[in-house]
Amino acid sequence: MSDKSLRVYFTTHHDGRLTGRLLPVWESLFDAPAPSAYGASEAEVYAQLEARVRQLMMDDASMLNRFLWEESLQARTLTVEVHPQTVHKKRPVIGKALVPLKLTYVYGKLESGAYRVLVPRFGWSFVLEELSIAREVLQHALTTALLGEQPQGLYDFRHEGEEFVHSWDPGGLRQAERPHSDEEPAPPVLEAIGEELTSRARSGRALPLVYDGAPMEDWRAFVLRQPPASILLVGGPGVGKTSWVLKLARWLSEKRRDEKEKHFPKIWRTSAERIVAGMVYLGMWQERCLQIVDALSFENDYLYVDRLTSILAPQPDGSSIGDLLLPAVMSEEISLIAECTEGELERCQRRFPEALRPFRIIRLEEPATSQVPELMRRYQETRRSRVHLHPMGLRQVVGHLEMFQRDSLFPGKAFRFMDWLDQQAERGKTRTLYPRDASEAYARYTGLPLQLISDEIPAEQGTLTTQLAQGVIGQDRACELAAGVLARFKAGLNDPDKPVGTLLFVGPTGVGKTELSKQLSRTLFGHEERMIRLDMSEYMLPGSAQRLMEVGPGITSLAERVRQQPLSLVLFDELEKAHPEIFDLLLGILGEGRLTDSLGRRVDFRMTVICMTSNLGVEQSEPVGYGAERGSGDFLRAVRQAFRPELFNRIDHVIPFRRLAEADVLRIVDLELEKAASRAGLLRRRLRLVVEPDARAWLARHGNDPKLGARPLKRLIEAKVMAPIAVRLAADARLEDAILPVVVAGSEAERGLRPESRVLATILEA
Repeated sequence: MSDKSLRVYFTTHHDGRLTGRLLPVWESLFDAPAPSAYGASEAEVYAQLEARVRQLMMDDASMLNRFLWEESLQARTLTVEVHPQTVHKKRPVIGKALVPLKLTYVYGKLESGAYRVLVPRFGWSFVLEELSIAREVLQHALTTALLGEQPQGLYDFRHEGEEFVHSWDPGGLRQAERPHSDEEPAPPVLEAIGEELTSRARSGRALPLVYDGAPMEDWRAFVLRQPPASILLVGGPGVGKTSWVLKLARWLSEKRRDEKEKHFPKIWRTSAERIVAGMVYLGMWQERCLQIVDALSFENDYLYVDRLTSILAPQPDGSSIGDLLLPAVMSEEISLIAECTEGELERCQRRFPEALRPFRIIRLEEPATSQVPELMRRYQETRRSRVHLHPMGLRQVVGHLEMFQRDSLFPGKAFRFMDWLDQQAERGKTRTLYPRDASEAYARYTGLPLQLISDEIPAEQGTLTTQLAQGVIGQDRACELAAGVLARFKAGLNDPDKPVGTLLFVGPTGVGKTELSKQLSRTLFGHEERMIRLDMSEYMLPGSAQRLMEVGPGITSLAERVRQQPLSLVLFDELEKAHPEIFDLLLGILGEGRLTDSLGRRVDFRMTVICMTSNLGVEQSEPVGYGAERGSGDFLRAVRQAFRPELFNRIDHVIPFRRLAEADVLRIVDLELEKAASRAGLLRRRLRLVVEPDARAWLARHGNDPKLGARPLKRLIEAKVMAPIAVRLAADARLEDAILPVVVAGSEAERGLRPESRVLATILEA
């Protein structure tokens, strides 16, 4: 039927990439797996799927009917609860607790009125009379699937990311005839690990390029020789290394078409992650590498492996992909294209000099800043963007990108911003952004406040100090010094080769050092989630520094988190407890704004704010109590004695924190009570918390510890105020529109309570 089309089921992975798989209308025991693809965007997945579907049609045109749908499908995610299971003395034991698991299912309504329900990730299929019973049916199915499994079987059902289904009709597939070609079909191993870029460029699916980072004369001779010379592209992130490969694929496709010659190379694109994907047993990924070498051996085609450092990195068994591929490259049996940065190249020259011997190096240069607005304009035209930037707006954005995103280069970072901008636009509408609009859009893109990135909006140090002091009580001098770092950042006067600011907060515990770090993160980025907090008491042992540099899927090390979000605040809490290895790493971070990860790649810290806290200089025997404090000289002397001079000299400000006065603690009590009063449970029932002055004083007195500062205060409010209220609300579900008094036992306020108010009151024992 002409109205039938394909359905593609997308799964979003933790790295932001997508897997797309065709959904079959029916399945049988001996069916071949449905065509699937893996890519960075939906467009890339569709391009790979189209090649696989056309190959399927060439093999057997009737197979397409298995994937043609009439009904529309929708995806829905729900949470089901199952009892965890374990094995005790070889027998399964079902636990009492319930574990919530997320499942995404696809459903479509049949002509009969029933619903077809699919769970594509696990190959489940049901027909339900009513969709309302889907949760119950899926919960039973999940429980049955887990029977007898080890507890780790639950991880097979983890919800990685968004899952959705789209209708897809690439056009002309059902009428496609097997083309007459002398070319042999591609080996299955190459189809499994990558896609062929030259055929994609020849079909016209590749978008036109707007920037050429290297003249053609630099590389044409390498490609046309027999066999093609292996090429190493060297350049910073965003300079256009991947675009260069796409340009090469386009040029080769034109040669193959115009000159009717098959000796021009094809380019197979893959990566280390795709080569080892699914290879779970010993020796599997090594066997796949040998199959890749056999498939490409003396074929005069290129294998584009993305990052050179990834194929040189050791796998869990200690060997690397490069150990198997590079001998064939050195003997010119196969040809590779790889890429790296200048820093990675220098590291490889020291550690793996033989690995670089077969490569011809091509360096790509960043375009001049003056050229970028024109490149962005051309990029808008080729993408048919719905958002257009006024010429002045283009220059405004280029200035922001140059100043606030120094971790990557032009034109890549400009094109990424344009892609994000187009995704934010309303469908069917076009809009022009002028300079102020462009700055507002960039503020949303980065999370930076408009007052810090726009020259049109003033941000005086006093204003910034007031903003910081709203959440940090009693530390006005510390807030003023921290605000000075922000003011310097707005003015563009910070050292471009170091972090935005490096601050060491010293003083007693519980006086606001960590809170000031959180407030800085809120002021800079809108929320404290952009703060990366590291407790240095967890990095006290030898080898701890390596944990900060680890990279890979599922790893949340400092290197990974800063690479994913360079605009962030990093907090090293209780710095003096760290192992000396950590201080060696800090020398590079604080001095040059860089960290080298375990793969030898540079992580850029130049757009981070570095905060460190320490209790150095605080002696247990010193006078304690409200307002007792030591001079800042004592703190500075202790810090100088504890840290090496080269580390101390890289710190912008050592900021002492004083002990809290009684008035300070009372203000903190008010802040914490304000937060407690705004909780959803109270607002939903329109309940108002009223704390009498003597109760505030009682909380301030008992919530402030001479050694711990105001740290116990939150715990005290939870135990003495919120816990009794929670018990009362749980017992009386009809309690609404009332005042909840908090008073001290025996006080005048407690004696003056009416009987109806006494029932609702929280009484603090004196």
